Amino acid sequence: MTVLWEGFLQGLQGVWTVARVVIPLMIILEIAQGNGLLQKLNRLLARPCRAIGLGEEGAFPVVVAMVFGLTFGSGVILNHVREGKVSPEETKVIGTFMALAHALIEDTIIFMSLGAPLLLLILPRVMMAYLMAYLVNRRNQHLSLPEGHHIQGIN
Repeated sequence: MTVLWEGFLQGLQGVWTVARVVIPLMIILEIAQGNGLLQKLNRLLARPCRAIGLGEEGAFPVVVAMVFGLTFGSGVILNHVREGKVSPEETKVIGTFMALAHALIEDTIIFMSLGAPLLLLILPRVMMAYLMAYLVNRRNQHLSLPEGHHIQGIN
């Protein structure tokens, strides 16, 4: 019974460690979004996103996914697809990038609090996401859909 109790207490300690980081981070991110700071970050990141085939509208779901994670990021991308703000090709690039580099800020802070080095947390994920998104964009250019064919909207 002692082992179960110790496991329970260690689990609570782990949850507390994550909560101490995530809750204030989410509050700060909500304030940043309300003040338009995420939109400014989007404009800043739109330029490097052009090399992987994304316009400013396509860069926004990538920024959201990097900051908030997959759940909120995928909601934004679904909304952008429904509204026709991103092309089918951009959707593939965004999905590729999001799969590899989502929740960068949140994950980084959590793992840094456990002692992991900052650069080893961020650089490999961003570099791999950028490389794979670039390759998907290049493949899209070679395999683009014939005129008049589009991915159907999501209902």
